[in-house]
Order: sequence, then structure tokens, then C-alpha cells
Amino acid sequence: MTRMQAPYIQQSAELRAGLWKIVSCTLYKLIPSPAYKLRRAVLVAFGAELDSTSRVRGGVRISAPWNLCMGRKSSIGEGATIWAHAPILIGSRSVISQYCFISCARMHGTKELPDPIEIGDDVWIAAESVVVGGTQVPNGVLVGARSLVSESIEPWSIATGHPAKTRRLRPYQGQRS
Repeated sequence: MTRMQAPYIQQSAELRAGLWKIVSCTLYKLIPSPAYKLRRAVLVAFGAELDSTSRVRGGVRISAPWNLCMGRKSSIGEGATIWAHAPILIGSRSVISQYCFISCARMHGTKELPDPIEIGDDVWIAAESVVVGGTQVPNGVLVGARSLVSESIEPWSIATGHPAKTRRLRPYQGQRS
């Protein structure tokens, strides 16, 4: 990258972020809840990588859709907040329930820095739970309502609490990954 390109890239990112603020407060907010295809089209236009079968319900607030990637048949529930200042990867058949808060921000000493979040396949993050940056939620995890996910959890398990801890394993007949 040459010096001449760097300011252009910075201005383009700032323009995209400013345009998203306007669109998310107006057009995006007015899309009715069952209009998944229209909502998905708006998010994809701003750089989100969404499978055609993924669903984002109405009332979901997303800070930076260009950092969001959702797999096949995954969904985000009504009223969820996604602070995607770093990449957020949501696997296939995963559900982020209503009013969850997914934030890439994580405290490093006295600074708040963006850390990516990876949510595996077949995960259910129940209502009003919080997932913080730098966290990986492995395949098959069920996070109980109002839990705080801030550290690692065992795959194919049920986790609850503040912070969420594995309470027991989930029965699973196939391969664990």
C-alpha cells in the first residue's frame, strides 16, 4: 500500500460507517420483522456475509455489519445488540436469542480493545445473555438465560452463570467437534 492509498481507505471506511449510522437509524429500523430477505439484503449491501437461510429479526442493532458473518440457518432474535467492532462469526444452525448482547469489546488492562468472537455450529445463546470479545463458544453449547460468557466453555455442554461455567454435558449421538 502506498501513502496515497492509505488516506483514501480511511476515508472510505469512515464514509461507510457514517452511511450505516444513517441507514440503521432510518431505513433498517423501519423494515418489518417478517421481512428477512429485505433486512438481509441491506446488511449484505453493507458488507455482512450472511447465508441465504440466516435470519435477523426486527429490532436487532448491529454496529458494523461488515464484521458480521452468519452460517446456514442461524438466527439473531428480536432486540439483540451486536457490537461488531471486530469480526463476529456465527456458525450454522446457531441461535442468538432475544435481547442478547454480543460485544467484541474486552478490557486489556485499562484499555478497551476489540477482540473477535467465534460462535460455533448448533449453539443456542439464550435470552438476555452477554458474550464478550475474545471468546470462542464451541459447537453444541447451550448458554442459559442471562449468563455472561467471558471464558472458554466445553463443547456440547450446558453453561450458565456469571461467568458462564459448564454445568453438564449435552447428550449427543454424532461426532463431537
